[in-house]
Amino acid sequence: MLYKLKPWEKDKIINNNSIFAIALRETIQRKEQPNNKTIYRTLNFYNKKKNIDNILGEAAVRLSSKIGANCIVSLEKLKKDFNKNEDSEEIDVKVSVFKGDNFGFKKLEYTTSIKKNLLGSISPVKELLAEAISKKHIRNGDRVVCVQDESLGTGYKGLIFVFDVDKLFFNISSYKLAKNTNPEVVQAIINIALEIGREGREGKRIGTAFIIGDQQELSKYSKQLILNPFNGYPESMRKITDPALKETVKNFAQLDGVFIIDNSGTIVSAGTYLDVNTNINEFRYMSGFGTRHRCAASITKLTNSIAVVVSESGGVVRIFKNGRIILTLS
Repeated sequence: MLYKLKPWEKDKIINNNSIFAIALRETIQRKEQPNNKTIYRTLNFYNKKKNIDNILGEAAVRLSSKIGANCIVSLEKLKKDFNKNEDSEEIDVKVSVFKGDNFGFKKLEYTTSIKKNLLGSISPVKELLAEAISKKHIRNGDRVVCVQDESLGTGYKGLIFVFDVDKLFFNISSYKLAKNTNPEVVQAIINIALEIGREGREGKRIGTAFIIGDQQELSKYSKQLILNPFNGYPESMRKITDPALKETVKNFAQLDGVFIIDNSGTIVSAGTYLDVNTNINEFRYMSGFGTRHRCAASITKLTNSIAVVVSESGGVVRIFKNGRIILTLS
């Protein structure tokens, strides 16, 4: 049974241009008049005074219907918070999630904050989607239509895109692997690790590890085995998310030691030795694993970092956090 409006709600919904109201109107019209042209004419009639946000809202609902999306996410900046400094690096955001089912649309809403980002980047949007997954509002397999206005500072007047929540992104979000860094950084590292595990290098399997965390904190437990091949290059040329750098990273994966990557996704070093204790009782469960895996467990226990380890023997990728294996991929 579809959503039924109470008499006193009807005028309020008809004159409301929120995505929720538009979705309800379309649901009601679909029941009374299955013809899509009738639905669009009705929507246009009730929205004579339109602006970009309204049009995006309508487009999101229509698009979700056409492509079989079961979730619409609306993102908008909260009104100015006078308790926050204008120079604050964070933006307060209202997130509205509309989940569709046979009964219409269900709405839930919450507020959160994101870091300001570069113009033209959708990284803040992916961070908000990751948070929605960790809150269990979005699930693996969902098809999401995401719409945001210009207030988030991405440089677009409005933005609407479709996002399929695949298993990898769901795991990154649900295990909060991107809590201190951008989800795109973690996803790029895992994808490279999986490729190394599948392909090896020069016809043989290789093992390696990526440690992601705060550079100063990690420097207390690391030292170079060889000259750092990334030393002296500008940060812009050392971004792990840069597709042009992927083959270089794969080549350096043959070196002994690990990659150190800071929370911004900048490669700090390769061929780095981790000076950590791997023999304490807490790591008894690591029996059967080699030094690389035990070091990964230890460094993530000692620091607020995560480790992505490629096994040389089988190409399996294991992800460590807080001294434990939390995810195994192959």
